[in-house]
Amino acid sequence: MHLPEHITTAREKGWVWFEAHARGRFALWWLALLGFADTVFFPISVETFLAALVLAHKERWKQFLAVSWVSSVAGATAGYFILFWAFRSFGETFLVSWGLGEAYAAAQSLLGGQIFFAMLLASFTPLPDKVFIYAAGILGAPFAPFILGFAVGRGGRMSVVTYLVWKFGAPVLELVNKYSVFAALGATAILVAYAMVHWHLVPGL
Repeated sequence: MHLPEHITTAREKGWVWFEAHARGRFALWWLALLGFADTVFFPISVETFLAALVLAHKERWKQFLAVSWVSSVAGATAGYFILFWAFRSFGETFLVSWGLGEAYAAAQSLLGGQIFFAMLLASFTPLPDKVFIYAAGILGAPFAPFILGFAVGRGGRMSVVTYLVWKFGAPVLELVNKYSVFAALGATAILVAYAMVHWHLVPGL
């Protein structure tokens, strides 16, 4: 699967920036900032910078993994509560005025009981984590299972990336870029299949 040239060029320029800053004195601060921003608004995944750091300082992989994970969890928490309070301040009034109160309550009930597994699998889908974080905040999903599912899923994804880069170095990044789309599509298929079976969306299941 070949990416368009402009996307490939942007990715290459971004990687040059990551490599340069991975060897700078503020590398950990950049990592924490990107980890936080990634789950709130930033379009680039923090794992890219995490990989660059592990390549530059392999002996510090545990520190890098911990910082990126903690900052991502903090970002997910902030994203959840921003959307939670913003929606309750403005959104609920509009829903009621549009006659969507019952649909909103049904969506809350549907997501609330499965939020842990939804966030766990969301980390391995091609959709940005922010989509699920925003949805959880808007729907007021229970916070504890939400953040636990996110922490386990994001921690698992980061651990895989860290280990592969630490173990195999730069060559593994090309394989990750090549096959990550297929792995993400597989995870999405599992998530959809689970939803269809659990909520009886297919007759006879």
